[in-house]
Amino acid sequence: MTQRSVTVRVPATSANLGPGFDCLGVALDWTGEVRLTVADAPLPRPEGPVERMAVTAALALYAHAAVPAPAGVTASYEGDIPVGRGLGLSAAARVAGLLAADALLDGGAGGHDVEVLLPLALQLERHGDNAAPAMLGGLQVVVVDDDDVVHVGVEPPQDLALALLIPEFSMPTEETRAQLPERVTRNQAVHNIGRAALLLGALSQRRYDLLRTATEDVLHQPARATIFKAMYPIFQAARGAGAHGVYLSGGGPTIAAFVTGDPGVVAGAMREAAAARGVEATTRICRLSGDGARIVARD
Repeated sequence: MTQRSVTVRVPATSANLGPGFDCLGVALDWTGEVRLTVADAPLPRPEGPVERMAVTAALALYAHAAVPAPAGVTASYEGDIPVGRGLGLSAAARVAGLLAADALLDGGAGGHDVEVLLPLALQLERHGDNAAPAMLGGLQVVVVDDDDVVHVGVEPPQDLALALLIPEFSMPTEETRAQLPERVTRNQAVHNIGRAALLLGALSQRRYDLLRTATEDVLHQPARATIFKAMYPIFQAARGAGAHGVYLSGGGPTIAAFVTGDPGVVAGAMREAAAARGVEATTRICRLSGDGARIVARD
């Protein structure tokens, strides 16, 4: 049996950033690696969710390219990005599967550019605010216009850390989205439009004093707080410890706080606030990363 493999390193991502619901996301310096293997004979199908998503994405790439899929396709994952915590692992898996399969087409001559691969990732993931930074790195603004994915990258500031509180329970995105209101008022729309614009301006101008206001949201976080009742008290603890702004990462339950001082102090305050309300959680300090998914090995 002949087989070939490609390994892709892909970042965790944090989406929404408060008011940028479904349109803002950033790559983190927290990565995992997906190894996709193809063979001319059947291979065992992977059992893990990350590996299954990577294989499904690879098969979607072969279908898009109108190329018969190999007889065997499997994947393995190495990393500690948790599933169902609002850190973009499903997007990372799908982006990695697409990039790896593209590299394996015709012996490595796939060569599809990002304007082909990103819409495929979005079709699979349905959340461009995770898929775009996972693929491209940096802070990404993403708009879906019919079948087109319009995106632009913004260089993330290097002096800003994210203190992450990662609860032990999961909040599957599709379940939490079902809690969101179907309609919003004009005032609510204006609230989030203004703060999303302010957020981009504050980050680009390093006006971190504006981040408390810029990370406020009225479209999705209030509904998700009915599930994660400790969320707002943890927000308050983060701000009290010196965080510039704090928000629910993606669909949660991870909480992310922008920090320029000692991020460990903010992380500790969030962990204490969570524990006081019966929420078991770990913490992690990340930086905003300009690196997206990339191939790191070919076998």
